[in-house]
Amino acid sequence: MPGSYTARGQQFDSVVKHLSGGDVAMRLAGLTRRYLANLNPRDPGVLAASEFARHADTRGVRYAIDPGLGVDDETLNRAIRRVEPAPGARSREVNPVFAAFTGRLQAPLITLHETADFRVPIVIEQSYRRRVEAAGAGKRLVQRAVVGAGHCGIDSGSRERAFDDLLAWMESGVAPRGDDLSGDLGRLGR
Repeated sequence: MPGSYTARGQQFDSVVKHLSGGDVAMRLAGLTRRYLANLNPRDPGVLAASEFARHADTRGVRYAIDPGLGVDDETLNRAIRRVEPAPGARSREVNPVFAAFTGRLQAPLITLHETADFRVPIVIEQSYRRRVEAAGAGKRLVQRAVVGAGHCGIDSGSRERAFDDLLAWMESGVAPRGDDLSGDLGRLGR
């Protein structure tokens, strides 16, 4: 558990740290809440994980680990077991929820993301931005980071402010303030 790691626990923590955006604000608190679930993400019960597991795809994930932990990035990426989705599982026609995101936003969108969400790490926001920019819709996306260690636990004040800002944006055409999530996510909220 966080705070009393074995050598393998230190390796796991390091890999998860890199997957989730680095040493983000409240990282250990967020990791502690999700630690055991993240160790066993494909086996939380028949109903809870089977549908998500069918759609998982780690073939394009580039894993990283801190130096000095007994394995380097190249060895890790060569040896790690990769997960492929079931045939047709990411088809827009079969199940659009799991299809690849196109990035073609049709209206203004504000995202809110907790810094230490280990269910859906904040690093996902960077991928989201890249897809939206590639689709030419970058001016329709404002992203905000909220210091927190959970999933969907953003305080009502932040949510209400974002909703008010979204309405004002839709009425005025002037995008509200957002956070730059393109670089080191560890600087957010510090």
